[in-house]
Amino acid sequence: MKQLIQQVRELGRITGAPLLVRGVVFVAACAGLLLAAPAGLSSRALLGFVALAALPAVAPGGVSVIVVMLAVVGMWLADTMLFLAQPSLGRLLGTAAALYLLHSGAALAAVLPYDAIVDHQVLMRWGTRALLVLAATGVLTLLLVNVLPGLYITTPTVALVVGLAVVAAVVALLTRLGRRP
Repeated sequence: MKQLIQQVRELGRITGAPLLVRGVVFVAACAGLLLAAPAGLSSRALLGFVALAALPAVAPGGVSVIVVMLAVVGMWLADTMLFLAQPSLGRLLGTAAALYLLHSGAALAAVLPYDAIVDHQVLMRWGTRALLVLAATGVLTLLLVNVLPGLYITTPTVALVVGLAVVAAVVALLTRLGRRP
């Protein structure tokens, strides 16, 4: 009970930067859930999505972020595999961007106390980094989608290995850039 009272007091002292980051988490979670959801859902389901999206914004350091991300991926798989919906490239990129922003925003929100005074440079660097990662991922995805069919790759395993190699190279590059002094 004391923890609940403490959290309510902290919510009363919230400052702009943590509120902004938690807002990004909420919007990214809503967008991911709505983009991944099968078509023709009821308004009650949409209300449930809003409630589910609020969880990582309120408690970004907990398991709620993983629950929402798994719900997005599960709904995407159900829609494309069970309901046989044709995934569009825009919907795929939007869902991936929402998942990345949810994860990245929740990580930042988890380390920011409610009443933190945050320099605007911190938010600018985080936003710039997130936009650069999303732009690089989008360009790489569009390049691979347009180039791979021209290579006449018939074995899906080869495409999978090439995709994993590209992802590993991008992760290695970002890790190396992150460790520079």
